[in-house]
Amino acid sequence: MHKRRRQDLSHFFGLTVLLFAIWILLSGKFEMKFILVGLAASLVISFVCLPFLMIRNAKTGKEFFIFKMNYFKLIPYCIWVLKEIFKSSIDVAREILKLHVDYEPRIIYFSMPYENPMADIVLANSIILTPGTITIDVMEGGIFEVHAINKKAADDMLSGNMPRRVAALFGETCQFRPMPEAEVRDIPKEV
Repeated sequence: MHKRRRQDLSHFFGLTVLLFAIWILLSGKFEMKFILVGLAASLVISFVCLPFLMIRNAKTGKEFFIFKMNYFKLIPYCIWVLKEIFKSSIDVAREILKLHVDYEPRIIYFSMPYENPMADIVLANSIILTPGTITIDVMEGGIFEVHAINKKAADDMLSGNMPRRVAALFGETCQFRPMPEAEVRDIPKEV
């Protein structure tokens, strides 16, 4: 219980400092009255909002602060995702511009049982941001259902590179497991 209170205080003061820094940057005023109003507002907002910034693992009941991640790995991860978005955009454009339409859409499955629910959210959104793949569902046990526009997009996702990078971002030690036996290939190409 003592450790839990210390973590809550750490999250509270971290959020207060972040909000106060944003206040100072946006106001640009360094008079004492503005600094005191900014500090008071930051404290009150942190106190009110902190419970809403906690997310619970449905299976274990453990709570996580949604902003708790390795920020030194966040910037390289964002740069890597932007690179993947660019590469996938070119692949999808190439697929669209082919004269003969022979794309093979498929639904793939893989397991990545993160403990922190925010890792599921970040991975699902990273998949959606990457052209050619869409997260359909994240099921219990960390099973991801993903639509891929073609075999290359499916193979890239089943390599596990993105899920492992997200795991590193959140300090997770779970293992990536592709599930090729569940893959669905008979998807109608015309609606």
